[in-house]
Amino acid sequence: MTHSSSTRPTTYDDLPSELITRIGDYVSIQDVMPFATVDRRTYHAMQARRLVHHYWQRANQAVSLASVNQLLDEMGGALTHPAQHVEPIDALSQRLQALPEAERVDAFKRVFAAAERIPQDGVRIQKALLRIFLDFPRSQRVELFDFAYAMAERRAPGQDNIWVELADSLHFLSFGSSFVERHQALLTRLASLRVSEQAELIPALSELLCYFPKADPRVPGIYAVLRGHALQLPPSVQGASVGMLANTVRVLPRTEQFAQYAQLRDWALSLSDEQWGAALRHLPESLEELSSEQTVQELTLFDSHLARVPMSQRVPAAVGLLKCLSFVNDALAKRVWRQSLSLLNGAGEAALWDLLNQLRASWVLSELSNFGWEMAMDEITRFMQASHFSEPARARFQNSVHWLRSEPR
Repeated sequence: MTHSSSTRPTTYDDLPSELITRIGDYVSIQDVMPFATVDRRTYHAMQARRLVHHYWQRANQAVSLASVNQLLDEMGGALTHPAQHVEPIDALSQRLQALPEAERVDAFKRVFAAAERIPQDGVRIQKALLRIFLDFPRSQRVELFDFAYAMAERRAPGQDNIWVELADSLHFLSFGSSFVERHQALLTRLASLRVSEQAELIPALSELLCYFPKADPRVPGIYAVLRGHALQLPPSVQGASVGMLANTVRVLPRTEQFAQYAQLRDWALSLSDEQWGAALRHLPESLEELSSEQTVQELTLFDSHLARVPMSQRVPAAVGLLKCLSFVNDALAKRVWRQSLSLLNGAGEAALWDLLNQLRASWVLSELSNFGWEMAMDEITRFMQASHFSEPARARFQNSVHWLRSEPR
């Protein structure tokens, strides 16, 4: 005699509480309470996550340094795992602007230090905090930079760090002795960093040379040091450094600029396609220092190498080319638009929209003259027609014209 038995499918009710707890760890912080109230068993399984949600809610309501300190002190005693601190501290980092101005520096330091104790997400939170430097008065920025720098120094070699973000924050310091000293500190640290960190920091420090006092005698020497570090990088990561060094040849004596530019351009062309694409993101702006004839020659040379740029880098490369619009004549401007848009052939509608968004964010579109804007409209329309863009995509562009030309905020 035979009989068949069917097994009942596993349902949510069959899951062990430990598995529900693990599932809850992946539920977004905004959805913790709706998930916790599915049933009584889920509510208890989500006890730790509910506590994190409680602190996250309080973080979103912090309005004073006292409330920040109290929250962090309580979390230190109640949350047993460092990862549980991520969402509340993330929320606190976004609340600093809501605090009284006189309390923001101390709150920044407390939140920045709290993030230090989170193994993985802590560096990400610290990087985000450094991006709000502009919201602090100039008189407080040096103090905050030095605080963050001191914490970065304590990290062991090989750990993720914030050196590039510290360099970027130098844009918001007063451009005097304090700026130069801190640039020098980062430059001195270069040799001790991992290759990947050096490849990111060299372009950032090179760009900052334009903020040194005019005709500062130290600049050519610093430029040479950065160039030397770039030469020592593996060719597989040299592109951005070479491109930015070419971009900043204007800081050198006039008689040296073209020779340095030509060497760097040839260096960029000798790199792999991927690194050539990374260099092209920064290289075109250096044409501002060249004569009209030299600019035409360089654009012609670029033209013969555009096909080498990998598809994933074509939007940034097009942005780099279009930054030439601020200093070329009308005939060359049309050529630059066509060169840049040709990089997007076959890339689709999303790539064009990405390009336009980046151009707006970089102030390229808002700074066009009326004639330059009409030319841009004509070239973009021609490109959309040639690429057989859909009617909704063309309508989206037409409806966004006013916004695209507005100044970014």
